[in-house]
Amino acid sequence: MQSTGLRYFLEVARSGSIADASVRLNVAGSAISRQIAKLERELGVELFERRPRGMVPSAAGEVLAAHARRTTLDAERVITDIRELQGPHRGFVRLASYEGFAVDILPEAIAKFRREYPGVRFHLWVGSSIEIVRLIHDGEADIGTTFNYAPPRGVKIEQIIRRPMHALIPRHHPLAGHMSVTMAETLPYAVALPDKDRTQRHLIDTAFAMQGLTIDPVLSTNSISALRRFADAEGCIHFSSAIRVPGRVEVGEYIAIPVSDDVMTDSVLQILTMEGRVLPAVVQTFLNQLLTDISITHQK
Repeated sequence: MQSTGLRYFLEVARSGSIADASVRLNVAGSAISRQIAKLERELGVELFERRPRGMVPSAAGEVLAAHARRTTLDAERVITDIRELQGPHRGFVRLASYEGFAVDILPEAIAKFRREYPGVRFHLWVGSSIEIVRLIHDGEADIGTTFNYAPPRGVKIEQIIRRPMHALIPRHHPLAGHMSVTMAETLPYAVALPDKDRTQRHLIDTAFAMQGLTIDPVLSTNSISALRRFADAEGCIHFSSAIRVPGRVEVGEYIAIPVSDDVMTDSVLQILTMEGRVLPAVVQTFLNQLLTDISITHQK
C-alpha cells in the first residue's frame, strides 16, 4: 500500500546509508539507488546530501520523509481497521515513555485497558525524552510520555500536566516532620539521584546551582528501579514527580514532602502523538482512557 520507491527512500532516510537500508530491506543496494534516482528525477530535486559517512535527507528529503511516514502509518491504520471488522477489540499499541511514568502509571493503565479489550497487544519502550520524541516524530511509536521537554515540529502535545517534585523522606529521618523542604535542606543527608542525562537530575542540579550549591549523591544511576531499591535498602532521600496527590503524603516507609524550590514546582508531564496523524481506533481509544485517568487523578 506504499510505492516501492517511497519505501526504499524512507529506509535510507532512517538508516543513513544505502548499504544499511539494503541489509534491513534485504534488497540489492543498486535497486535502492535506482528507485531513489527515479524519485529525484520525477521531483526535480536531490533528496539526500551525499556525505563521506552516509546520506542525510535534504530539505526536500525531509518534507518527503514526513509525507512517507504519514502515508505508511495511514496504510497501517487502514489495515488495522479492516482487521478489526473481522474480530472486535483487536490491535497493537506502541508506547514510548520515560522510566518513572513507565513504572508508576503505564502498567496499571495497560492492564485496565486489556480488561475491556483483551485482544489488544502493547509494546512499551523506555528511554530518554529526546529518544521518545524521535520515535513519535518518525512514527515508530504511537503515544509518547515525556518529562519537561519541549518537542520539535512534527510532534503534537495532546496534554500537559504539572507534576511538582516531592522528596521521599524515610519516616524516621530528621526532615520527615516538615510540610515542605528546600533542596538546600537535603544537602547534609544521603541522597540518591538519577544520572546527569536524566531530566529530573537537570532540575535538581539547576535548583542547587541557583543557590550556588552542588550535590554529591551517594548513588547515581540511569535506572529508576535500581535507584528506588537502593533508597529502600539505604534509607536515603530520593525524589519523585509521580506522587498523584499534591502535598504531604505517606508512601510506604517514606513521607513524600513537596519541594518548595521554584524550579522544582514547574515540572510537567507531556503526552505526545505525531502531528497530523489520524490514529488507529484502538490507539485513540487507549489515548482517551489515559488522558481521562491522568486528568481525574490530578484533579483530586
